[in-house]
Amino acid sequence: MTREKREHDHSMEPLYRWTPWLGITSILVIFLCAAGSAIIVAVSNDDVVEEWKIKPAVLLAVLSASSNVAFSTALATGVAVRFWLHATRGTLLTQLHHIWDHGRGIGLIHSLRAGSEARRVAIIATLGYIVQFSTGPLLQRATYQVSQDHVTQSQMFMDISNRIPDGWMGTMQDGTVVAGRKRMSQTQDWYRNATIEAKPEPGYTCEGGTCIGSVRGAGFVSICRPLPVREMALLDKATDDATVFLVKPTYTSTPTGTTYMNLTTFYISDLQGKCMATIKGDECNISTAIVEYPVIISNSTVSLRYYDLSNMTIISPYQSAGDLLSAPTGAGAGPLQGLQDFIEGWLAENSTKLFNTAVNKTLYSSEGFIADIFFQAEPWDYSNRSQLIQCGLSWRSPTDYVIKAMHDYMFRVALRTGRQYTEKQTFSAAKTTSEIVFWSDNRYLGAALATTACCLALMTNLIWGWWRLDQKVTLSPLETARAFGGAVNGPLFRHVRPDGTIEDILKAVEGVEFKLDGGSRKHDDGATMTQLVTAAPSSAGSDDDCKKVRGYVHEEDEGIRSVGRSETTLSPANTHICSVKSRSS
Repeated sequence: MTREKREHDHSMEPLYRWTPWLGITSILVIFLCAAGSAIIVAVSNDDVVEEWKIKPAVLLAVLSASSNVAFSTALATGVAVRFWLHATRGTLLTQLHHIWDHGRGIGLIHSLRAGSEARRVAIIATLGYIVQFSTGPLLQRATYQVSQDHVTQSQMFMDISNRIPDGWMGTMQDGTVVAGRKRMSQTQDWYRNATIEAKPEPGYTCEGGTCIGSVRGAGFVSICRPLPVREMALLDKATDDATVFLVKPTYTSTPTGTTYMNLTTFYISDLQGKCMATIKGDECNISTAIVEYPVIISNSTVSLRYYDLSNMTIISPYQSAGDLLSAPTGAGAGPLQGLQDFIEGWLAENSTKLFNTAVNKTLYSSEGFIADIFFQAEPWDYSNRSQLIQCGLSWRSPTDYVIKAMHDYMFRVALRTGRQYTEKQTFSAAKTTSEIVFWSDNRYLGAALATTACCLALMTNLIWGWWRLDQKVTLSPLETARAFGGAVNGPLFRHVRPDGTIEDILKAVEGVEFKLDGGSRKHDDGATMTQLVTAAPSSAGSDDDCKKVRGYVHEEDEGIRSVGRSETTLSPANTHICSVKSRSS
């Protein structure tokens, strides 16, 4: 049988036998971890935090750790592939060392100088470390928690009357209303702005959020128009005791007998030169009606949405017998009669102007507190500040406040009577709950995926070309010792001390090229052929000048001794090619 036939031909074996499955699987794991991270970030977006038993940050940390392990495995496999590919092609021993080192620590500088392949491996490994390290923080920044309002529609209930019964507001006596205890109690709650509590039953409260809706109830409709603007000379003594701020309700009826309340307001709005005051005002016709109150229910607290009271929906007007002007003494007062009496007692005002000669100033006098609330006391409230010293009188309009105060009062009365007579209203409400949700930042997610893509490309570049090898390879000391045995025991290391460092060894083999003869093919005698080529072959002798030197290499492992014989061919001068053939006995 010829030598060629006796050789074990690895090229005939299936490719999958020496495919670096561990490295390829590691690259696939890196890809799957990145895909899983992207899915977690995307799925968790706008999800309630409490619904996730295992938080996305924990899952991302697990995937990031798994990706790091896979990266280390892929890097080790890629370095091994580059190492053996260049060992079979032939390369400097120093470059093989730096490929194995792949630029770790301060070795990066030496790897960059060692040669193109060592530099390539070092750069790829360093970039891989950087992008893999940055992926985790980027994914952590890609998802965070925010407080967000969540709106749902729900059906709610409220006990509120559509009509106020005659007599609830009080009793008529000589054209005026004598208030009863229930109305007095309700007026006190309005004045103190007491909290309105919802009925403590399901559907009446809005637990854990705020419910906004509109509910029908007894109220009123107001139609207002502005009064003609007029002027008043405040320095004219003829205007002493003239009204400068007014809130006045007047109870009247139409020729057809329909009763309504006329609310008149006016006030000094501005001052011109020589203390000439500008007076503006409004006139509103008010009548009872069923309206839709804009309500807010926060947990168990009920209140009105004051900014929507100016645009309330009117369901239908109505008139009560107790509101007629002809209502006799002793009859129960209707809701409009009671509302007019409420305004006269708490919101009506008639402030007059007077001139104090002692201080030479124009002042005002009033019996209530409404004029004081709307009086403009700051200098910057006046366009003509030069008039402040002598006649600084000016107010803001009280109309909107008075109308909304009346709505608040009537809403409280309708709730009180509704609970008393159990008038249950059903209405639709938008429930807003404040929830802590996960929010995704696609910028950081995109950056994390980009770094992962770079890592995949780098690892694929390292492992590329593995099919040129004819068997599985690692950087195991046993595997490298088998391939380098003859070279290590040869004359190149003769001058290296037994305790020499890696720096000493690198100096000894500087410029020496190493090549596996025929890759890692094993011959019939179990030998692996290697070649060493010096860096200075110009004066080398011929192969005939070589001198054969025979010796023995002793190897011991746990008491089992094996003897290997080496046959070395050396050139007398600078060696051109020296073959080292190691065989086991």
